[in-house]
Amino acid sequence: MLTSILAASDLSGRSTPAVARAVQMAEWSGARLALLHVGEEDQPPAMEAEERRGAMAFLTGQVAEMGAPADCDIVTRAGDAFRVIAEEAEARAADVIVLGAHRRQILRDIFAGTTAERVTRTAGRPVLMAQSTGPRWERVFIATDMSDTSAHAARTAHALGLLDGAEVTFLHAHAPVTLQMMTHAGIPADRVQAEAEREFQTTRRDLARFLQTLGLGDLSCSARLVEGMGAEAIAGLVAQSRPDLLVLGTRGLSGVKRLFLGSVAQELMGSLEIDMLAVPPKP
Repeated sequence: MLTSILAASDLSGRSTPAVARAVQMAEWSGARLALLHVGEEDQPPAMEAEERRGAMAFLTGQVAEMGAPADCDIVTRAGDAFRVIAEEAEARAADVIVLGAHRRQILRDIFAGTTAERVTRTAGRPVLMAQSTGPRWERVFIATDMSDTSAHAARTAHALGLLDGAEVTFLHAHAPVTLQMMTHAGIPADRVQAEAEREFQTTRRDLARFLQTLGLGDLSCSARLVEGMGAEAIAGLVAQSRPDLLVLGTRGLSGVKRLFLGSVAQELMGSLEIDMLAVPPKP
């Protein structure tokens, strides 16, 4: 279960859902809550002190209006946002870091990624990108490729209590590679269709076995195969169905690997406007 939550705010409207969601999570879990603002470094001391006072006053008033617990810690620091957030999360043994949807700067993000993406890659703990302020999640999608990484993401979300009381659906993108190859090779349509159905049934059985290995206790869940490739297929269904939360595992790619290989998680984080929990691989 949740015991410690760290929410980061840049004081903009983009961070309001993150603060609200973190307060809500602390309320229903009883977890300790800390709220962090990271200001710019290398400012004159007087200017930095004034910025910190302003941030502290703003956040104190904001969480008071939201009904945050009286022992909520509010911290202001200066430095590179993603590094400071990771350091604070480590110091507080945070189970989850809650962030808002950060503004994208196209050229910068190609090489460095948003703060949310960089925190996800470097902090080594789950990151919740909160973009809504509704009630507790009732419909949760978990994207899976049946790997150890996606299994760990599902188990983590369950262990933290984030799936409690929710209707949970596992999504797996199924690309009928054989069908495409046979079609291009001029194989008769009936044989192509028969092979595509065989692939589909095999994948469905594999997915059912994968879910059985997760050990999620009495959690009620279903599975759905989505035809298509990776992020594009999952994003299409998510946009159509509008779940309250999407859970996905990340592979920790960075630098050149991230630039050229990318990942389903990073693509989804940059394109969807729902709450998303990104879970890094086991250390």
